[in-house]
Amino acid sequence: VMDNKELVSRFFVEGYINHNYDFIMECMAEDYIDHSPAGARSNADAVGILKIVEGQFSDLKIEVLDVFGEEDMVATRILYQGIHAGTCMGIPATGKHISFEALENFRVVDGKIVESWGYWPDKEIEAKSIAVRQRGKGDLGAMKIEKLIEKLKKEINNKTI
Repeated sequence: VMDNKELVSRFFVEGYINHNYDFIMECMAEDYIDHSPAGARSNADAVGILKIVEGQFSDLKIEVLDVFGEEDMVATRILYQGIHAGTCMGIPATGKHISFEALENFRVVDGKIVESWGYWPDKEIEAKSIAVRQRGKGDLGAMKIEKLIEKLKKEINNKTI
């Protein structure tokens, strides 16, 4: 019998990497509730979302960076990497490599995932921006990717050896 942390970790591997949707149907409660914007209301809805993600990102790799469990709750930090191959959050496929981290929390009861709360960088993805922190200066906030590239080029040009 898997413990809750093993179950949640396996959910990511089986759902996103192996596309083992039978496992997903078994490990999630029939009345599973997703409290994120995706809003699944059953294990079948969750499989539907996984299939959509499969079409959005080719060569998707998932790395479970952190997993913590306490009683019926499991918290994760996940690194997603892949090729942007299909429309995602209204952004047409770019064919570019993407990488982002997400926080996802799960409630597990009697060996089944019954609820989840996902925190993906939706606003940054939709705005085609990223959150920027600079060593010694702290949080610089959200910035368009093009503006960040311009800023970095300027800093590189101003560096002295």
